[in-house]
Amino acid sequence: MPLKILLIPMDVHISRLSPVKKLLAKLLTIWLKMWSQTLRIEIDEKSLQLVRTYRHRPKVCVLWHNRLFVASHLFQKYFRGTEMYGLISPSRDGAWLSEVYRNMGIHAIRGSTRRGGRNALIEMIDAIRKGHTVAITPDGPRGPRYFVKPGIITLAKETHVPILIAGIRMHSAWRFNSWDRFYLPKPFSRISVTCGMILPENYAELSAKQLQKLIQTILDKINAKPHFQSTSKAFISTAIY
Repeated sequence: MPLKILLIPMDVHISRLSPVKKLLAKLLTIWLKMWSQTLRIEIDEKSLQLVRTYRHRPKVCVLWHNRLFVASHLFQKYFRGTEMYGLISPSRDGAWLSEVYRNMGIHAIRGSTRRGGRNALIEMIDAIRKGHTVAITPDGPRGPRYFVKPGIITLAKETHVPILIAGIRMHSAWRFNSWDRFYLPKPFSRISVTCGMILPENYAELSAKQLQKLIQTILDKINAKPHFQSTSKAFISTAIY
């Protein structure tokens, strides 16, 4: 598998929070939970059935990086009681995010395609083989925005588990001036969730590039990007919507 993620050195510094900052992160978590509780989540019946069917099964969950604010709330709402692992950058920003996620019951695997990729990949494979779920933002941690990078492909091909793809549309939100144009949904706003699924028996025969293209296509479609362009029906037929 000639993917760059397998060639990154294992000796990588991982930033962690001091005890004082951990306390601040706990207060931040409480604030985020209160904010999230005001959001009105809408999910279609077909997507809800996918979530219920695969809730306790090992899988890879995929969503765009700029939808991360809603991710922890969706975990609390639909995956409470399951073991969920999130791939989070080893940077200082990632240290805050991993601590907030830990407070919400989500385990952190620290690494990225640029830093700590090999260690992170091994940890993700191990978590899935133990029956757990791993969540990935395939365009994180630094972009390009809305571009599926190959790490998710390696993970899927190594573990042969379903790929649950989340489309999260925010009807009223502020946008940050960051590389991903991060979404911060306004209090009491509406969030629409749509899920797609690629089963291992449907992607087993696909090449890495074909699977990467399929995931890209589904993410584009269910997140309703204005410049979305459909690919061939042969790709779409291997996925469940």
